[in-house]
Amino acid sequence: MAITVFVVDDHVLVRNAVAQVIKLEADLEVIGEGSGTADTVEAVRRLQPSVVVLDLEMPVIRGADFIGMITDGSAKIRTLVCSMHASYGYVAEALRRGADGYVLKSSPSTLLLEGIRAVAMGKAFIDPALQSEVLRMVQSGGPRSAPKDLSAREIEVLRLVAEGLSNEEIAQRTQQSLETVKLRMRRAFQKLGATDRTHAVALALRQNLIQ
Repeated sequence: MAITVFVVDDHVLVRNAVAQVIKLEADLEVIGEGSGTADTVEAVRRLQPSVVVLDLEMPVIRGADFIGMITDGSAKIRTLVCSMHASYGYVAEALRRGADGYVLKSSPSTLLLEGIRAVAMGKAFIDPALQSEVLRMVQSGGPRSAPKDLSAREIEVLRLVAEGLSNEEIAQRTQQSLETVKLRMRRAFQKLGATDRTHAVALALRQNLIQ
């Protein structure tokens, strides 16, 4: 029996490309695609695929939240994150929210296929490019240093600060309240040990949390 797969990404070209790669495999079957909206959640719940391959950064429903919404009450659906983000904050949040695997978009398509098959069998799958960092996390009970223990939202705020956006502009861009943006900023400063915005960006760049 083929492993059924549902692909979720808000970028249509990326979503179609991922689906085409999967469709070339005799033991894999793409049964649906979506952009990460409420309709996508409903479709996944209705179709009950073996594996959902999804991006993390989506404008309507964040990938980490999407994982919780589709796996709530269903232990059968396995999730494999396919993301461009290799920083600890993104990987850790995805795993905390229940992702079964994590593969980078920059990796060969063979790794994506390997990841799909692995999580479908109930195994965890981490992109080899991330395994050394994840191993250190497991061995130490967390990240090697506190600065890396940032949520994806906190990293997003830092990335926008690095682009020169004000708190008000960040709130508009991310559709969050100004107070929420300020709160995430304060938490990021505390975790990084930063004294101001410039210092925070410098530390985040040094930790490879933003590019």
